[in-house]
Amino acid sequence: MDYISDDAIQNMPKKPQNPYMLYRAEVYDEVKKKNQDKSMTELTQVISQMWNDLDKKKKEKYENEKEKAQNQYKKDYQAWLKKYKLDEDKVKDCLKELKQEKKKHKKGSKKVTKAAKDDDESEDEDEQRIQQIKNKNSKKEQQKDVKETKETKETKETKEKEKQKQNQNQKEKEKEQKQQKEQKEQKGNKKK
Repeated sequence: MDYISDDAIQNMPKKPQNPYMLYRAEVYDEVKKKNQDKSMTELTQVISQMWNDLDKKKKEKYENEKEKAQNQYKKDYQAWLKKYKLDEDKVKDCLKELKQEKKKHKKGSKKVTKAAKDDDESEDEDEQRIQQIKNKNSKKEQQKDVKETKETKETKETKEKEKQKQNQNQKEKEKEQKQQKEQKEQKGNKKK
C-alpha cells in the first residue's frame, strides 16, 4: 500500500453502479414517501420487486446508462493510473491484499483456503475498501487540521500573554524611570 499515495487513493475514480442500483437511486425517494412505515429492508424488497416487474425496454435504459458510465470509468481509470504513474497490476494486488487483510480482521470469519474465492469477490467490495481507506485518510487529515488549529490557537494565546507581560514590564520600567526622575528633581530642589 506504500506505493499508492493518499492523494491517489482519494482521487481514484469510482466504479459505476449496476443497472439495478441506478434504478434504485431514481425511485428510492418516491417509494419511501409512499411507504414511510416500512423499514430499509422492506423498502429494498419493494424496489427489488418493482425492478423485477420492469419490462425489458425500461431496463434497457438503465443498462445503457451503466454502459456509458462504464466506458467513462475506463477512461477515467486509465487517466488516473497515468496521472499518478501507477501500475494497474500493482493496484489490483494492493486491493487484493486489502481484501485479505479485511478478512483476517473479521470476527468469526473462516480462513480462506482457495485463492479463487478472492477472484470471485465483487467489485463493490473493492470500492467499499477504497472508500474505507479514503475515509480513514480523511479522518487523519481532519485530526491533523484540528491539531494544527489547536496549536495555532495555543501559540496565539502564548504570544498574546508574552506581549501583555512585555507591556506590563515596559510600564513598570517607565514608572520606575519616572520615580527616579522625580527623586532626582526633588534632590535638586533641596540643594537649591
